[in-house]
Amino acid sequence: MAPIRREILTRQCREADPRSATILRIGAGPAPAVFARGLRDTVGFDWHPETHELWGMDNGTDERGNDVPPEELNQLKEGADYGWPYVYGKREVDAAMEDPPDTTKEKYAATTEPSVLEYQAHSAPAAMLFYRGDQFPAEYRGDAFVAMHGSLNRDPPTGYKVVRIRFEHGTPKGFEDFLTGFLLPEGNRHIGSPAGLTVAKDGALLVSDDGNGIIYRVSYGNAASPSPGAGPS
Repeated sequence: MAPIRREILTRQCREADPRSATILRIGAGPAPAVFARGLRDTVGFDWHPETHELWGMDNGTDERGNDVPPEELNQLKEGADYGWPYVYGKREVDAAMEDPPDTTKEKYAATTEPSVLEYQAHSAPAAMLFYRGDQFPAEYRGDAFVAMHGSLNRDPPTGYKVVRIRFEHGTPKGFEDFLTGFLLPEGNRHIGSPAGLTVAKDGALLVSDDGNGIIYRVSYGNAASPSPGAGPS
């Protein structure tokens, strides 16, 4: 059965449209231009408020076991290739894929841009947002939040949280949990799926939950809730 599975993966991953698995830049010319390629599913991305570099979280391939491939934090550079579907993470070749046309996966990997940090496979990063508010302590400015929507095919499940990426002088140093509790303690059921992020005018973090159709407001310290009718709380 293994050769059949490999054939299915290969057929699914090879894209006929050159715009697939890319970030497109619109407005730079008469037609959209490919800014970066080899990105399987970079849903969340944002510009760092100080360095003005573009960063994004990429979703790895599904149905490949519990821990491969990892979710990736990439610095998104114009003209760079991040490897999908032949390469993932820090230039790891994908054993399930055949070689790309006219080269080997190993040679191709050497031409790709490696990820900067990795996160648990199948966490499903959705939104990513750098904090630009002034309600949270000063050390939060320049850090990023990521909504981990949650796994569909991992046992035990993972994700279902909002994490913080700590940056120092524009360089990401690691992930830490920020908003949890959506995955129940027994670990096999969840009660929500974080999906979207934005910062309110008062600096609170707003988190949408598309599993329940609601928005959570995360404030710091004794920050007052908005008055009735002023928005979500």
